[in-house]
Amino acid sequence: MNPDQILAHLKRLTTTLTPRQLASLVGVFVAVVAVVGGSAYWVSTPTYTLLYSDLDAESAGAVVTRLKAAKIPYQIEEGSRAIRVPADRVDELRLDMASQGLPTSGRIGFEVFDRTAFGTTEFLEHVNYRRGLEGELARTIGTLAEVSSARVHIALAKESLFVSDAQEAKASVVLKLRNNKPLAASTVNGIAGLVAASVESLRPEAVVIVDTFGRPLSQAKGEEDEATGASLERQQRIERELATRVVALLEPVVGPGHVRVNVSARLDIQSQEETEERWDPTTVVRSRQASSDSAASTAAGGIAGARANAPPTASTAPPAAPAPVLSVAAPGARTTETTNYEVSKLTRHTIVPQGQLSRLSVAVILDDERATTRAASGEAQVTSKPRSAEDIERIQHLVAAAVGLDPERGDQLTVENVSFGDQAPLPEDEPIGPTWMEIPRQVAPYAPQIIRVVSVLTIALLAVVMVLRPMMRAAFPAPRLQAVAADGTVGPSARTVAEMEGAIEAELDAALGPIGEGRRLPVLAKRIARRAEEKPEELARLVRTWLAEEDR
Repeated sequence: MNPDQILAHLKRLTTTLTPRQLASLVGVFVAVVAVVGGSAYWVSTPTYTLLYSDLDAESAGAVVTRLKAAKIPYQIEEGSRAIRVPADRVDELRLDMASQGLPTSGRIGFEVFDRTAFGTTEFLEHVNYRRGLEGELARTIGTLAEVSSARVHIALAKESLFVSDAQEAKASVVLKLRNNKPLAASTVNGIAGLVAASVESLRPEAVVIVDTFGRPLSQAKGEEDEATGASLERQQRIERELATRVVALLEPVVGPGHVRVNVSARLDIQSQEETEERWDPTTVVRSRQASSDSAASTAAGGIAGARANAPPTASTAPPAAPAPVLSVAAPGARTTETTNYEVSKLTRHTIVPQGQLSRLSVAVILDDERATTRAASGEAQVTSKPRSAEDIERIQHLVAAAVGLDPERGDQLTVENVSFGDQAPLPEDEPIGPTWMEIPRQVAPYAPQIIRVVSVLTIALLAVVMVLRPMMRAAFPAPRLQAVAADGTVGPSARTVAEMEGAIEAELDAALGPIGEGRRLPVLAKRIARRAEEKPEELARLVRTWLAEEDR
């Protein structure tokens, strides 16, 4: 159909409609176009996802500035503390922001030394070092899952020549917790140890940790704290390790999933220190010393006079015989002996640390023996029977050896055979694929987009069927009614009014026969009335056509 015919039909439609009908038609058309356009805009609008939350004003401003520079749409919520971006770009933006050090925690780190000013004094360098150290520690603590943000204040140690004037290093930490959940004792000790290890000469006891409500989180360790802290964690670790060890030992024997183990360990939370000294009343020889001393005197003698004292002279005469020597011995002897005795002494120092295993209780539940057999039809049948007493006793010995059971310590071990119910084992060679129950979980991330598309398509379909289609029929009516064959089928070509009148006459003649000349008018009137009730639009269109032909 060419544009002239379209304009002619529209002109004819406007002339046949009343102003009220025309205004209603235009209003409905505008409403449908607005609904379809709004739906299309709603579909094209991106879904916003949370990029960052719980930001301070400085960090939020830096992130928004970066998003504006990249021309990325965003939304600000929660009083300028949360920022949302399109869902398809959230991962990319987080990586981009992290590469640029955003968002900052509002605390400057060691980047304070990236720009060094000329003429900086030593005091200012110390201040900048402390600021950078506090900022880095705050950032590190803020990465914990339970901590939303942190602030750290450090008082560095001050050395002095006088011991009384020296000051130790101290630190204080303020934590903003997520959902106001209290921190575990192990986490608090970990934060204190982290700060103490990062600051020189700082002891963990000198670190004070509080939350934003002023509640102290770090406390002095006492016997009660140790019992509920380290001892409890050690007890849980021992129970978990022993249960895992027993399950790993028994599963190859009874089959996977056919054994349950529960271990209860009791630890001694008191530490003992004992010093014992024992004295043996029996004396023993510690040392013995003996000495012997004997003395004898010998004197040399000769002829008295000057000749004996004169020096020897050279002479050719044969030497004279030596003068006889007289020995005089003065007999004398002395013996000394010293013996030291000492009483033996035994000193024993015994230290029993805290957390020693004082009692152990192990409970093991075994499923019935299950055997899979093949029936004559090829179906798998699972049969079960209770375990024998010999099997239970053998398993009991294995478990006792695995956990190190000590009856003298009061340890207990219970092994019972209880049926777990009918559980058909899965064949090992059959892979377990995704089921229909996993489809909602996989489709859930795309649910908003799917709902939008389905809603727009539904609205568009309703608009086409209920509004646009009647409007098109009213705007482009068929110029002539299609011919109806004798068998009731619609003919392929359109007929004129004269042809339609001839067909009606022939149909009436065939229906009434030769005796129906007087009954044609009532029958025709009834048919026209029924036709008018069924399709008043066609009757009105036919009347308008007759009136238009008479005007011509």
